[in-house]
Amino acid sequence: MKLYQKKAQILHHEKVGTVYFRMGLAFDDLARSARPGQFVMVRPTGGCIPLLRRPLSVHNLLVENGEVCGFELLYKVVGQGTLALSGLKAGDVLDVLGPLGNGFSCPEEIRNVFIVAGGVGVASLYYLALHLKKQRAVWPTVFLGGRSAADILCLQELESTSTKVDITTEDGSMGQKGLITSSVQKALTVAKKPDMIYACGPQGMLKAVGEIAAAHNVSCQISLETVMACGFGVCLGCAVEKADSPEAYFHACTDGPVFDSRDVF
Repeated sequence: MKLYQKKAQILHHEKVGTVYFRMGLAFDDLARSARPGQFVMVRPTGGCIPLLRRPLSVHNLLVENGEVCGFELLYKVVGQGTLALSGLKAGDVLDVLGPLGNGFSCPEEIRNVFIVAGGVGVASLYYLALHLKKQRAVWPTVFLGGRSAADILCLQELESTSTKVDITTEDGSMGQKGLITSSVQKALTVAKKPDMIYACGPQGMLKAVGEIAAAHNVSCQISLETVMACGFGVCLGCAVEKADSPEAYFHACTDGPVFDSRDVF
C-alpha cells in the first residue's frame, strides 16, 4: 500500500466533549487508501513542539460532490502533543503521514458482528461500522462504554449504522452501570453468538474482551492503543509481548495495531 506525506489543511476542528476533539483534514489520496483500523502520524507545522508525531486512528471519510476529499480524526487530550493539536483551528496545517499499520480484517462470511468500544477507542471502530454497512451490508451490534456519560462518543452516528447500541458507564450516568465487558458477556449468553468481535479501548478492557471471546469460541480482533514514536517499527517503542512466546514481541505500528486477541493475550 502506498504511503503518503504532506502538509494537510484543517477543514474543521471542534470540541465534542470535555476533553475530546474531532478534526477534518483535506487529504484525498490518503483518505482513499486508508482502511478501517489504520492510523496516521500527525504533527503541527511551524514549530518544534511536539517534536515527535502523534498516532491517531482514521475515524471517518469526508465526501464532497460524491468524491472522497479527506478524512476525520477523533482524539482525546491526554498530554502535550494532543494539547498542542487541540489549539489548532480551521485553515491551519498539519504534517500528516500515512496510512500506517494493519487494519481490521472483514472476512466475507461474517454476518453477525459485535463492536466493543471503550471511550475514544470508538475512533477507529466508527469507520469500521461504516465500512461494514456500506461495503458488506452488515449492521453490527455496538457496545459503548466509558467512565461517565462524557466518555460516550459518536452515539447518534453509530445508531445509524447498527442494529443496536448498548451503553455502559462505570458511574451509571448513562445507560447501564458497570463495565462494558459485563454487557458483552451477558449478550453472548442470551443472543446468537457473533461471527466476529471487534474491540478497541483500554488494554484491561481488551484483555477481558479477548478472554470472553475465547471462552465462547468467538473470533476477536483488537486494536491496541500504544505509544508510538515513529510509526515504522524503527524506534521499537511500541513493543507488544506475544502471548505464546513471552520473550518475543510484536511491534504495534507494523504488526498491528490490529491483532487477533489470541496472539497478544
